[in-house]
Amino acid sequence: MTNRDEEGAELDEEVAPEDDTAPDELREGRPDWWRENERLREAMDLPEYRPPRFSDGTYTHRVTGPLETEHGCRIQFAGVNTRYPEDWAVRIDGEPAFGIGRHRDEQGNTVYELAADEFRTAVVEALVERTG
Repeated sequence: MTNRDEEGAELDEEVAPEDDTAPDELREGRPDWWRENERLREAMDLPEYRPPRFSDGTYTHRVTGPLETEHGCRIQFAGVNTRYPEDWAVRIDGEPAFGIGRHRDEQGNTVYELAADEFRTAVVEALVERTG
């Protein structure tokens, strides 16, 4: 099972510390998809890139990956409509599971409007409901 961000890019579980003030040598440990986003934003003089995260600051890929492994499923964030700020939903194995609010922070990065623990609970509840 491959974990992907909202744009469909493959996520790597080996992510450097989430501290945005980390020295350059620590930032080098970030996965290719993260460094590529940083490079593009720097080239266009845009604010710093941060992967999608929950309202408590936890990066989504640090939660979805372990949930997918534990429950043998695939979790995706999907736009119900393709225009911002339309509704978004969480899909489990391609099936709609529950809606999730999102917004962009000051730098244009995605923040989902649930804390990581709330998200975990919602996923488990959706899986229980699905299996009866």
